[in-house]
Amino acid sequence: MELTVWLGLLASALFISISPGPGAIFSISQGTQYGLRRALFSVIGLQLGLTSQILFLLFGLGVLIDEFPSIFIVIKVLGMIYLITLGIMQWFKRIEQISTPEEEIQVVFSPLKGLLQGFFVNLTNIKGTVFFLALIPLFINLTALKLSTCIIFISTLIGIDFLVMMGYVTLAEISKTLLSDPKKILWQNRLTGSTLILVGLIMGTT
Repeated sequence: MELTVWLGLLASALFISISPGPGAIFSISQGTQYGLRRALFSVIGLQLGLTSQILFLLFGLGVLIDEFPSIFIVIKVLGMIYLITLGIMQWFKRIEQISTPEEEIQVVFSPLKGLLQGFFVNLTNIKGTVFFLALIPLFINLTALKLSTCIIFISTLIGIDFLVMMGYVTLAEISKTLLSDPKKILWQNRLTGSTLILVGLIMGTT
């Protein structure tokens, strides 16, 4: 991949990662609740989901969606349902779960759960699917795939998204001191939940 082409890919990756979406909202939520170290598992899950989605598109899903549009609709509906479910769970999360002392949080927090939640958030992210369907043909010749080009493409997208999501997590952890009041935590939960539900509805109906 030529340098000029890679720089274009780098700019595109930065744009899609920074723009508000399910991954950013999820990262902020995890950073606020669990802090940087624990939220790292969730961010890794996001990258695993993103990698899976890119691989699916690179090796056939893009072609299948062109041939069978109903597959795209299924992915859209699944993503909408999952985000709305996450939003509802966040809305009704008890304050006690958020304001738990440090030693109790270690019991409440599950690395595997965080990893899986992050994985499915990005795997069913229809915004990412649409973006990559448009992006991949601009940088990769799908009729003559080269392993080296695929590795550069995936590594760039994953590397940028990981850094951006960790940035969101860090900012969320820093701002957590402003949310020490249980009432503020409750409304932060409801705001996050409402945003997830809204994003899910928008994604599923556009």
